[in-house]
Amino acid sequence: MHEGHRRRLYEKLKNGDNLFEHEVLEMLLFNAYPRKNTNPVAHNLLERFPSIAEVLSASYDELVSVPGVGEQVALYLMCVGKCVEKGNSARAFATFSCRGDVYGFVKLRLHGLQSERLELYFVDKTGNLSRISSFSSGDSDKVVVSPEEIIRLISVTRPYGMVAAHNHVEGTAEPSGADDDFTKQCQIICSMNNVRLYDHVILASDGTVFSYFDSGRLDEIEREYSIRNLIRNGK
Repeated sequence: MHEGHRRRLYEKLKNGDNLFEHEVLEMLLFNAYPRKNTNPVAHNLLERFPSIAEVLSASYDELVSVPGVGEQVALYLMCVGKCVEKGNSARAFATFSCRGDVYGFVKLRLHGLQSERLELYFVDKTGNLSRISSFSSGDSDKVVVSPEEIIRLISVTRPYGMVAAHNHVEGTAEPSGADDDFTKQCQIICSMNNVRLYDHVILASDGTVFSYFDSGRLDEIEREYSIRNLIRNGK
C-alpha cells in the first residue's frame, strides 16, 4: 500500500504538479523511513513547526520531541537543513554581476588543472549561476562536447544566458581556430534556443585570460551566426 502512495507522489513531483507542503515533507522522509507510512510524521512535524523551512532549521531537541521522530530521523532532517543552509550561503558568491566576477570564477574553477576542461555556466536573468556542466577528455590539449549535448543541457536547464570557459594547459590564452569554431557553434545553438551567449573565456596556465566579449570577437560572431542572419543569408 505504501509503495503505491509513494509512486503517486513521485509521479506528481516528476510531472511538476502542485504538491502540498506535507506531501513534500512526506517524500523527504521516505529515505528516513524506507518501509513506513511517513504521512503521520509529516503532519506531526507541520503541526509543531509552521513550515518545512522551520522543520529543517529546528534543533535536535526540538525535533526528537515530535511524536514519531527519533534520533536518526532528527539527524537526517538536520543534515538536510545544513545542505539548504550551505546552498543558500553559496548563492551570493555564484552571481555574475560584472565581467570580473566571471573571470574570477573561471580562475577558481580551472587554474592549475593538468588537463583541458570545458565548462558551461548557465545563468538566470539576474546573473545568478544556476548550473555548471563540465567536460574533460583527460588530454592536455583538447576537449570535445557535441552540439547535441549542449542542446540537451539547454533544454533541461532552460537558462537565460550561458558562459563557456576552458583552460589552455600549455601556451597562451589566445584562441585557436577550433576555439573560434566552438564559439560559433555555441552562438548558433544559443540563438536557436533564445539563450544569450555572454562570453567564451579562455584561461592560460599563467593565469592570463582571453575573453571573446572583451576582444570584440563575440559581437562579430553574434552578428554573423545568429539564427536569423543564417536563415536570411541561406547558410
